[in-house]
Amino acid sequence: MRTIRVGFLRGIATLTLSSVVSASADIRPVAQGCFAPTITSVAPTSGPTSGGTSVTITGTNFFAPATVTFGGVAATNVVVVNATTITANTPPSATTGPVDVVVNTTCSFAGPGTLPNGFTYVAATVPALSPLGLAALAAVLAMVALIAIRR
Repeated sequence: MRTIRVGFLRGIATLTLSSVVSASADIRPVAQGCFAPTITSVAPTSGPTSGGTSVTITGTNFFAPATVTFGGVAATNVVVVNATTITANTPPSATTGPVDVVVNTTCSFAGPGTLPNGFTYVAATVPALSPLGLAALAAVLAMVALIAIRR
């Protein structure tokens, strides 16, 4: 059995071929020019688990209004810039690692567009002070202590 999806200007047809002798078709009407979104890339490809990373999603068939999820959690500030670009902010994540990025539009009767492992959450890092920075901080603290003692 083989299933083929064919997009038309006025609908999407699903043809199921089970043998040379028989075939079936499921034709569903859709809005003119309305097809499932596809995602080709997400930039940047990683960000902290705290969320809030501003990302640009590139693909095709993006129409407003659209929703975007990262690992099943809704993104914020989703903006459909044009039919090939969406911007959004990542939501927080309880875990690190790769997650699927999913775009869904009200126009996508054929389903959402998914980029498997399209974004990777990483643990937030605390910036470290260099030895020179630590020495400068120690000198400032010593001066503050000296001034406090003289008063």
